[in-house]
Amino acid sequence: MRRANLAFTSEETESVCAIVSSHTHDERLSQSIQFSPTIISHIRRLLQNGGSIITDTELLARSISELPGMAENDKVNVRCFIDDPEVIVRAVNMHVTRAEVALDMALAETGSKLIVIGSAPAALSRLLAHRQHEPLTDVGVLCTVNAYSAAIQLKERLRECDLCYIVTRGRMGGTIAAGEIFSAVLEVIREKG
Repeated sequence: MRRANLAFTSEETESVCAIVSSHTHDERLSQSIQFSPTIISHIRRLLQNGGSIITDTELLARSISELPGMAENDKVNVRCFIDDPEVIVRAVNMHVTRAEVALDMALAETGSKLIVIGSAPAALSRLLAHRQHEPLTDVGVLCTVNAYSAAIQLKERLRECDLCYIVTRGRMGGTIAAGEIFSAVLEVIREKG
């Protein structure tokens, strides 16, 4: 199912963007962030009811795990599969990137998931391929890959599909941006209860 290519805003999404701008002093980054209508609710339910936050880098997983309130939340499992020995072996045997295999392992996790992609466009490409064949109703995506035009096109494809998402448009983003955006979402959810 395709979604109209319009920007969604709410009081919560505006607050997230304001916090990102305040913390990063990067107005362009905060202006590039777009949200699907249900992503904040998806993250709120995941934090309250349990699930997995799965990142594409160990650094990002540690950063999210160390945010206020995350260490105490035993319902949420923050993981990164990129350096898992099984991922490495499967990637070599399948002649694909570790990011693609790590994404496959992430989707095999049970329960609600937030997939955080800050630096691996191959993971986003694999996620979109899965979505063509599976409903993925329990998956939300925070995607901030940046740099080259193919990554920008992948982010636009994410915006056009029916997954719930937070995405930075254009060349803005990266792993640090993903951490800042998640931190801001967490702050807004804590403030709103």
